[in-house]
Amino acid sequence: MTTAASTGAGPQPAGLMEGAIATVAGNGAAGFISDGGPGALTRVHYPYGVAVDKNGNLFIADRNNHRVRKVTPSGLITTVAGDGTAGYISDGGPAVATRLHYPGDVAVDDAGNLFIADTYNHRIRKVTPNGLITTVAGTGEAGYVSDGGPAIATKLHYPHGVAVSRSGNVYIADQHNHRVRKVTPNGNITTVAGNGTAGYVSDGGPAISTRLYHPIAVAVDGEENLYIADRHNHRVRKVTPNGNITTVAGNGTAGYVSDGGPALGTSLHYPWGLALDEAGSLYIGDQHNHRVRKVTPDGIITTVAGNGTAGYVDDGGPAAGTRLYHPLGIALDRAGHLYIADHYNHRIRGVTAVAQMTPPLPPAADLYGEVVSPYRVQRGQEFDLGARIRNRGPHPADGQSVTVVLTLADGLVGGPGTTGRRLTRTFTGQQLPPNQGTLDGVFRITAPESTPPGSYTCTLEIQYGGDLNLKDNSYTLPVTVVVPAPVADETALTIFQDTVPEVAAGQRAAFNVRYTAPAGQPVNPGTIVQRYSAPTGFTFVGQPTYAYYETIHGVISGNLGHRVEDGGRTLVITANPHVNTTTSDTGSLIYTIPVQARTDALPGQFDNGSASVGRHVPVQLSGKITGAAQNETALRVVQETVPGAAPNQNTTFNLEIRSLGNQPVNPGTIEQRFTAPTGFVFTGGASYGYYFAQPYVTGNLDARLEDGGRTLVVSSNPHLNTGATDRTALIYTLGIRALPDARPGTQSDDGQAAIGRLTPVPLTARVL
Repeated sequence: MTTAASTGAGPQPAGLMEGAIATVAGNGAAGFISDGGPGALTRVHYPYGVAVDKNGNLFIADRNNHRVRKVTPSGLITTVAGDGTAGYISDGGPAVATRLHYPGDVAVDDAGNLFIADTYNHRIRKVTPNGLITTVAGTGEAGYVSDGGPAIATKLHYPHGVAVSRSGNVYIADQHNHRVRKVTPNGNITTVAGNGTAGYVSDGGPAISTRLYHPIAVAVDGEENLYIADRHNHRVRKVTPNGNITTVAGNGTAGYVSDGGPALGTSLHYPWGLALDEAGSLYIGDQHNHRVRKVTPDGIITTVAGNGTAGYVDDGGPAAGTRLYHPLGIALDRAGHLYIADHYNHRIRGVTAVAQMTPPLPPAADLYGEVVSPYRVQRGQEFDLGARIRNRGPHPADGQSVTVVLTLADGLVGGPGTTGRRLTRTFTGQQLPPNQGTLDGVFRITAPESTPPGSYTCTLEIQYGGDLNLKDNSYTLPVTVVVPAPVADETALTIFQDTVPEVAAGQRAAFNVRYTAPAGQPVNPGTIVQRYSAPTGFTFVGQPTYAYYETIHGVISGNLGHRVEDGGRTLVITANPHVNTTTSDTGSLIYTIPVQARTDALPGQFDNGSASVGRHVPVQLSGKITGAAQNETALRVVQETVPGAAPNQNTTFNLEIRSLGNQPVNPGTIEQRFTAPTGFVFTGGASYGYYFAQPYVTGNLDARLEDGGRTLVVSSNPHLNTGATDRTALIYTLGIRALPDARPGTQSDDGQAAIGRLTPVPLTARVL
């Protein structure tokens, strides 16, 4: 991205009104055709970073084409670095004849030198105006060694962002090192933000002493203030020239709340690209909100491009009213035009005169529907069906502008006061407050005794008028009518401990307790008290959770209401352990209950714990305390095979985890983050297996999805060689799905498995 404003306008078409959007490169089809023609008529492939030089030339990190492309102000596109083959050959020769490997970002200085974050080569490359390429930082080996020496002699770890200041300092978002590094004009490298530990601590102190979490992009202004897209912290941070760090946008919670208010009080969702205009406004590629946001010098945030819905509509209209699809890198030219790497649309979009325009006011209200649908109901039973209308915008909404229409399937009838199959509700006289409150569009419905068992499809529409903004206003609501009534008694459940945790003294683990019902029988005992006693040497710690892993909706999970008694020896859970009553509680229910071995615990297996679930016969709980064991840094992770799937089809990753020298490893419960390769998302299915043990030991992993399935977060204890049940190797099986628009024949290796403090391991998948 640029660090100083360009002296010329870029390739944005002339004659468009302020704030209008147009495509300047890429025709929407992923791939590579040729160079030399109009940029808007050729192909790009998952563009990442963009930059504009002082003459108005637009540079594109054309990631999956392993090239950097240039679009002149007249709109012609050429390649300036990379021969299209992933890899690394050498430096010192023509940039167009060498290889890049998934370039992630570009920057350009006033002398015309082009800097490239050559991400998978773990290098920052420099292309001179005469076209020769060299390395300015990174040895090509992933990792971190030290600071203070020559940048070309140290390690980087998947550098994704690069910026260059007017004084010639090159700033690097050293993503997996959780640092931002600076390379001075004399070639020395130092850290200017991040202590190397992922996370977030606080603001206001020295930037080098705090934490970053996968910094992905950087920008620097004329005063050498550094801006960082602290991606997994959902913040944009600022580091002053004296080294102090603060947050300038994002409250740390992923999501979207509203525009028009303080940037510090709103939510971002995996921010990526950064750019600055001459007036000091900051622009943010708010990736998962499918928007580009603008923060003015007084700290107010607005949207300048994207309406929050992923996709592509057309060009020529207001940028704030159209769709983007995961906007990543952004840049500004001297005329104030904004350029956006519209990643999944395989385009670079330009927005006219963004720096001069006043962003449009946010809608009076930003509404969305929260569907209420039980899916499975008993014949003769009343149930709720419809949606609650919520407001996440900055202004109130007038209820008279909102109508909910529910059309029932034949066989279902509305409650008292309704007639026919078409049920409506308008909210005249009601006000929906900003950022809170709901309008109740939920109806009472009955499946009469005469209704045959089967599936019944209803439709729901939320109609709106006035100055409102409402997403996803049409829904299909399937309802399955079943005959047998659920058993209202917990004694019908089968309850057992899934696996016996094995930990060293002082370490954490978890009891996994499984609840099932025979032959899929519905069981709905209501809220009951469940008392758990820890085995000798163990205490209950942390938040117990529940999860249904076998639903058609993916993993359904949440926290359990609880209290701890007797100094941790007793856990009391108050909850309803229902199964098979809807599609969201099918199969088994798994309780994950965190425990810790006491520091003075003696080695051995202890079988004197118990689970007393209401009137159910108490179930034995066991735990094993071992001798000293290594933590997760002694593990080694290997992807067994490269899975393949056609678009919209499912397959699995199989990861093999072993320990160095088959030594005991027992890290306790740790967070493990898996990122799907481009073109794939996780399905939520996640299981483990010890297949060298006899008999096999298998089970489900406690997992949740983030980023629309792009990220899978697992919380578990990947222990090995602590006993007879976890010998030799641990296998993770993770479900993935190829996206409907994934391009057949492509293979991406930009996924990763990050297990605790282990160095992340790349994950690869192929689209068939």
